[in-house]
Amino acid sequence: MPVHVIYGDSFLVSAELKKLAAEAGADTVMESNQHRMAGSQAKLPELLAVVNAMPFLDVARLVVVEGLLTLLEGRGQRRGRSRAVNNNAASAGSSTSSLGEWEGLAPALSQIPDTTQLFLVEGAISDTNPLLRALQSVALVHKLTAPNGETLARWIKTQAQNKGAGISPAAINSLADLVGSDLWVLDRELEKLSLYASGRNIEEEDVREMVSQVREANIFNMVDAIVEGRAAVALPLLQQIRQDGKDASYIIGMVERQLRLLALARDMIEQRVPQGEMGSRLGVNSQFVLRKTLDQARRHSRENITYCYQRLLEADLAIKRGRREPDLALELLVADLASPVRG
Repeated sequence: MPVHVIYGDSFLVSAELKKLAAEAGADTVMESNQHRMAGSQAKLPELLAVVNAMPFLDVARLVVVEGLLTLLEGRGQRRGRSRAVNNNAASAGSSTSSLGEWEGLAPALSQIPDTTQLFLVEGAISDTNPLLRALQSVALVHKLTAPNGETLARWIKTQAQNKGAGISPAAINSLADLVGSDLWVLDRELEKLSLYASGRNIEEEDVREMVSQVREANIFNMVDAIVEGRAAVALPLLQQIRQDGKDASYIIGMVERQLRLLALARDMIEQRVPQGEMGSRLGVNSQFVLRKTLDQARRHSRENITYCYQRLLEADLAIKRGRREPDLALELLVADLASPVRG
């Protein structure tokens, strides 16, 4: 099939896209026959015109569309809840399809020329995404989930070997404890560690020595765990950050900053602001920070973010006014926000 849907963990999605594009001849296809489109700006007629065009003086045309399925995330559920309200409109001939303007995409893609390779690239979307379901009959679907536990340990070992370095089990465990399953950060740290080890095995001492910036990623992981209600993850991360010497004001400031970015990012996603503009609007230069923030914002509701933000401010005031000791205030805050039942 010339159509691929790739979704899940952003690192694995990026790697899979690179592999599939290479297999399709990306290294030899002329740039004029390679197209990249933002789903938020794409229109059905324009997309079909591109994928149906024959390659110019070449053997293939490669088209990558980013974030199209994300735009329809949740529409199937909303449609189900409002089905009764829309019955009259449906009987009058109005379309109540959760696909909206993309209703005709799947049938049209079944007829595109074999010279076109279309890649629909997504982050984390649900298996009930209406466009994903519609495309399953005409596309190869690649669902890529971040590894964890033993599979994560094997992934770390393999990545280290791919970079020309061995790594001890203790170093693998230490790296996994520090970073978690963020594959972008793991890959970056393994790159540094392989250069540092210079031909010998990466050991636990090397991880302790070199993996310093990765501790900042614990803030992101802790915020993620908080808003997802995973206290068993959030509390140990808080303890680790405190053990690293970070005081309460720093932790609150970093969490407050991330929650504020989540709120702003969520607003821009709902307004369908092009992703290329989001970094500058948020004042974020790091692609890692931007990618992580957008992933979090897509997963969490505005109400959830607002509730966490308000409780954070209350804890900050309690510490500053001396009503509560900092360590206790932080632990109670995280336990409260990460509780499965709250607010």
